[in-house]
Amino acid sequence: MRATQIFLLSLSFVFWAESFGQAVHNKKDAIRVIQLLKNDSVYRRYPDALPSLLKHVNEKTTAHFDPDPLFVTRLDDKALNENSILYVNCDDQPNLEFDEAEQKVLRTFLERGGFLYLDAGIKAPFLGTDLGHSYAAWEARPEVATLFKQLFPDKPLVPLPRDHDLFRCFYKGLPDPGDLRIASEQKKLPATVLRFVEEEKWPQGTYSFVGMQLNGRIAVLASPICAMGWGKDEFGNWLPPISFRIRETAEGLDKNLQAAAFAGNTFEVSREDGLKDTVYTQLGMRPVWVEEPNGKWRIFKYYSGEEISNYAHAFYTRLGTNVFLYALTQ
Repeated sequence: MRATQIFLLSLSFVFWAESFGQAVHNKKDAIRVIQLLKNDSVYRRYPDALPSLLKHVNEKTTAHFDPDPLFVTRLDDKALNENSILYVNCDDQPNLEFDEAEQKVLRTFLERGGFLYLDAGIKAPFLGTDLGHSYAAWEARPEVATLFKQLFPDKPLVPLPRDHDLFRCFYKGLPDPGDLRIASEQKKLPATVLRFVEEEKWPQGTYSFVGMQLNGRIAVLASPICAMGWGKDEFGNWLPPISFRIRETAEGLDKNLQAAAFAGNTFEVSREDGLKDTVYTQLGMRPVWVEEPNGKWRIFKYYSGEEISNYAHAFYTRLGTNVFLYALTQ
């Protein structure tokens, strides 16, 4: 039944958006997204991200969001009684600690049908305070796990399967060539990079999410940072540039890496299959190589360029669109 609702919702968005264009709405009728910012003097790496994404949703679908989030500094703000979607970029917060009054309001907000999206609610331990990296771990960051163990002890945050409705409620699959906005003479994605993206990084346009269910619906959703892929400047250009991190191997590499001297640290990161990767890096730095549980060793290699950055932005924007449209069905 849920899959049917998602399918019909998707068809409705496509039909009306394509057939009649974006309808004219009154701002007062728009869906308002609450955004938590505990300290408004904190440095925000992606301040244009959420407004850019909500504008995209309005342009591509008949959903009508106010592109200006309603900022709150505490979770017991009355706005949580008047709106149903709460967005938290966990990396924008000085901490994820909330007093008893805030916890009570958040619990009530979720129990009465509210939806919470925790961007950067998943964060691999080796990233430290670095806000410019994303890594597809498969468990909530410790502060998030601790908070929801207090709020809902019997409701764990569990990974979403690749076939979850979230990944096809509007956009489905990876970006099309038309999403890339590059000149035809520009270099295309290297075959090895594209293959890794399609088979391992973002298969079928999916990503690492964990969610918590209440009363048969997903009330809380967490992911690695996606906001870095939403922002646009006043001219409609993506910002900031994004690089790809992929895993590569070569003949004899396993033996060489096992014998290599390394002055950094190792970090265990949860995988989709429940096992652990061992990542070799220095805290807050780019990872260097990884030992996988099947005994394979691979290095991390980084690729950049306009097409790669546009591809990443298109992917994260499609994913963010799905998140907020999915929230309307919950």
